[in-house]
Amino acid sequence: MVESYRNGDNRICHHTILNVGFMEDVSSEQLNKIQKRLTERYERKQSLFEQEQDDDLVKKYVEELWQRIVGSKKLDIAGGGKLSGMVNVDTLQHSNVREIGAENIAYQAWEKLQLTSLLLSQGFTQEPRHVGAATQVISRAVYPASELKTTRWIKENPAVCELTGADINNITKDKLYQSALHLYQVKDKIEKHLSNRTNELFDFFRSGVSRLGDFAP
Repeated sequence: MVESYRNGDNRICHHTILNVGFMEDVSSEQLNKIQKRLTERYERKQSLFEQEQDDDLVKKYVEELWQRIVGSKKLDIAGGGKLSGMVNVDTLQHSNVREIGAENIAYQAWEKLQLTSLLLSQGFTQEPRHVGAATQVISRAVYPASELKTTRWIKENPAVCELTGADINNITKDKLYQSALHLYQVKDKIEKHLSNRTNELFDFFRSGVSRLGDFAP
């Protein structure tokens, strides 16, 4: 019986808890139950209903092996269960941390405004122009800067590429310039679409009629 854990060098290691020996009198199904019951007991997640269905041989081995584990003192039984399932915040390390708050809000706005479908209808089908446009617009909405600074920002901080599906390795200032030119070519279509879509979302037109009606003679 072994316990798996990850050491300080981020390598997976195995710690031998108990040499059980041969158990030729149990089936593979019974072995799985024994392993499960011992793990549950260690993690203090015992299920009384499932244990009642175990046969006598399984119960016998679980009790015997558990007493041997306790006697070996190779597990921290008194410490309250499996400590490896806890997080030590003092030693917690991060890698490739990304921001997603404002980026996700901007992405949800993009989706609500149905801009992807509009761009696809305007010929943004080349690999992948509509994805690059979404990445461009969301990035500039959250971090309004030049193409060069925006490129650096995308690679260092946000999770915008994870949201849009863009390949972060393909983001360059030249690609952002091209994306801006493509968007400008359909500027009028985008403006008309946004006007219609915001009217639908916020019911501006009918609200405006209602307000005007309040002042009618």
